[in-house]
Amino acid sequence: MVEQIIAIVLGRIIQIFELVLIVNIILSWLVHSTPNMAVRQIYWWTGQLVNPVLDPIRRILRPYQGGIPFDFSPLILLIILSLVSGIL
Repeated sequence: MVEQIIAIVLGRIIQIFELVLIVNIILSWLVHSTPNMAVRQIYWWTGQLVNPVLDPIRRILRPYQGGIPFDFSPLILLIILSLVSGIL
């Protein structure tokens, strides 16, 4: 019973984190071309939540990217979160 409740709560936390990550990804494309301060603030706040998790992945991927200007770390994190939520 308690294990099920913990699994449900962790599943919801992962879903919310995935949503925040997707919002951060979308806003990262828009933030540099908009003067809208609300967009910039939402991007900053979502970055405060996701960047501490993305930074270790970026450090691991950096040697293998070879100058590619695309950041694959959010994609890797989404895959990891999907695997973890599938286990729950």
